Amino acid sequence: MKRNILNRKMLVAFCLLLTMSACSDSFLDIQPKDKPGTDNFLNNLSSAQELVVASFNPWVAQQQMYGKRFATICDALTDDGGLRLNGNDLIQVLDWNITPVLNYPTDWWKYSYQSVNAANYAIQEIPKLKNKGFTDAEINPYIAVARFMRAYNYLFLTTFYGDVPLILAPLTSIDEFSQPRTSVATIYEKIIEDFSFAKGNLTKDGNGYKGMPTRATGAAYLAKAYLYNKDYKNAEKMAREAIQIAETDGYRLIDDYESIFSIDNEQNPELLFYFSYERNSGLWEQNFCVERNVRDLPTGLKYIQGGDGWGYCLPTRSLYDTYEPNDPRREYTLYYQGAVFGIYTPSAPLNLDYHSYDSKGNPVTTPITYKTGDKVIYDYKWSPTGLNVKKLTEDLSGLTNVRYAGLDWPVMRMADLYLFLAEALAEQGKEEALVWVNKVRSRASVNMPPKSTTDGDLVDIVRHERRVELAMEGERIFDLLRWDAVKNTFGNGKQIKLHFYSDYLPETSSDKFKTVPGLDKYPTDHILFPIPQYELDQNKSIIENNPGY
Repeated sequence: MKRNILNRKMLVAFCLLLTMSACSDSFLDIQPKDKPGTDNFLNNLSSAQELVVASFNPWVAQQQMYGKRFATICDALTDDGGLRLNGNDLIQVLDWNITPVLNYPTDWWKYSYQSVNAANYAIQEIPKLKNKGFTDAEINPYIAVARFMRAYNYLFLTTFYGDVPLILAPLTSIDEFSQPRTSVATIYEKIIEDFSFAKGNLTKDGNGYKGMPTRATGAAYLAKAYLYNKDYKNAEKMAREAIQIAETDGYRLIDDYESIFSIDNEQNPELLFYFSYERNSGLWEQNFCVERNVRDLPTGLKYIQGGDGWGYCLPTRSLYDTYEPNDPRREYTLYYQGAVFGIYTPSAPLNLDYHSYDSKGNPVTTPITYKTGDKVIYDYKWSPTGLNVKKLTEDLSGLTNVRYAGLDWPVMRMADLYLFLAEALAEQGKEEALVWVNKVRSRASVNMPPKSTTDGDLVDIVRHERRVELAMEGERIFDLLRWDAVKNTFGNGKQIKLHFYSDYLPETSSDKFKTVPGLDKYPTDHILFPIPQYELDQNKSIIENNPGY
């Protein structure tokens, strides 16, 4: 049985991380010998595990990260997602009015560097276990996790912010925090070095802890790094190696697409990397599920999702339209007009009005009565965009708090890896790209017709497949940024339909199009987020921001 990487002991390690190097005066170094300290904490492999888990904490536990709203904000920055506009920060996100003080990009910077610092501390300290008789073979898997997480953070940071400070050791004084920006090219050298070490030293089973990266994870991320760096030849080579390692170790596309994201099928063999949560734990729970669940349900139907949803994560009509006819992934991913929302189970009938439009664009209201066993049909009135997300939602019944959901977040899947190889091949003009696209399309529960060279440009085919396969998983913005495709995707502000019934809404309706006025101000197609203002204020070595800020 795999052990959860997230446990209360991790808090001890994290607190140590913050305090061990904070002060150097001898009178502050005195610690009770029966408590963890710099001289008695790191004694065995379990303590090494606790050190590396500290690097996960910012990504897993913080509210602006995967534990709550990270993926929702990521999707809202693309043509896939809208937002329930509750507060000026969310309005700014939807409009791409990104500033150096907007809390989302500023928090992402902060938490990424917290994770880097925790990883650096583990990389520095764990080798000391050799003084206690442990071998390189025993400790390297733990160092590999830390180096994996360091590279994971820098892959994120360079994608969003470009040149950033490259910090490779724990910081121990205020002056050390003033680090200059390092070129993306130099940072990628370190990313590739770290992921290569991870590939060679991570274990097959993540040291027996669920949620830990494995050797297949390390190999897949090495391929991803080459792809993001536009080194397509090496991306192809490493993706092939990663697929071979992953398939040898038991990873595969699972037949039932919808079950990939079910709490009843966690740790399934499609998941190359995921962030792990615990239901009702009060410590390692998440609330992204209640954020994604439908908000505007009639009272008599709220039981279907276990209570009130918050409804912040809202798909667009543009995403709905991008699916090919009869692609079942649309049904697995979205709730849309006419889709089955659930089964009516109460004994007493429920009378509701069902809202729609006729073929001429006239609103239509139809009375409907639900009886026990009837299929409940989704009504566009339940969302500001007329759509809700189905993927990565959970029935919240039985929770002591709706914020205590336990569904894991899939960060990389086998389908993602196959499409990495497809993209590397397509960028080199190799028709073999279609083999890997069609492998994803031929999943038993998807079973879409294979693509051929007559269906268009290879690169466009791969990009389309990534969009529909990975929709509402927070991945689209990473793709658009690295493809320099953000401005082209939004165009003149009138090509991204926001509402399901955009065709029938008045031209003046704010629900009709996703206009993103902020993109008009950005000077280049290579869009970057701003360096946070607090970093500019405190870091004496950074004197200017990214273009446009």
